[in-house]
Amino acid sequence: MSRIAALIVVAALPAIAQAAITGTTGMAVNIGPAPVSAVFGNTTPGVVWAWDEQQNRGVLGLPCDLTVNPGNSGSPTLGAVSGLIDSHFLHFNDFNSFAVGTVTFNNPIIGVAYQNNFLDVSDPVVGSFGTIYPTLDPWRGMNSITPGASFISILGNTITFNLSVNAGAPDFDQVRVYTMVPTPGSAAMLAAGGLLVARRRRK
Repeated sequence: MSRIAALIVVAALPAIAQAAITGTTGMAVNIGPAPVSAVFGNTTPGVVWAWDEQQNRGVLGLPCDLTVNPGNSGSPTLGAVSGLIDSHFLHFNDFNSFAVGTVTFNNPIIGVAYQNNFLDVSDPVVGSFGTIYPTLDPWRGMNSITPGASFISILGNTITFNLSVNAGAPDFDQVRVYTMVPTPGSAAMLAAGGLLVARRRRK
């Protein structure tokens, strides 16, 4: 393999650690960049907004409702995430409606927060710069009116959602998703694997 080709592979390494939504289905829409406001009422009817927040962010003990992958909100696994993470956000408040779909990321999910108090704590830590979040709003968390009305599950790099909001109250669903940041060692292994494959193809 030529030195130039090897340099191209190595140069691509930083992109491996970039936070990114790589795909959506159903009623999810990747709106990047982040919106100016994520407060109640700021949305597009019939869709769930999804966007990338801070990336490569060092955190310590950030609380989560789900910390086991695969997992789901029917059987929460309360815990916390620490270390380098990438953060992403889902926002839905279409009145008296529901939304189903999936959002896929470029790295595995390691934690999900959907309780309003967990979202409040994480807003100033990993929230998008310049975005106004509804911190301390008791209606923002998932299932804020009818427990079990909304449901999410995680598997690998994908979160699947079935969100439901109620009419007659300022009810809206918000979910924060944390994905892992590959370590330098794992990134190097990926690069080495790419070099090996290229070398074998050349032979």
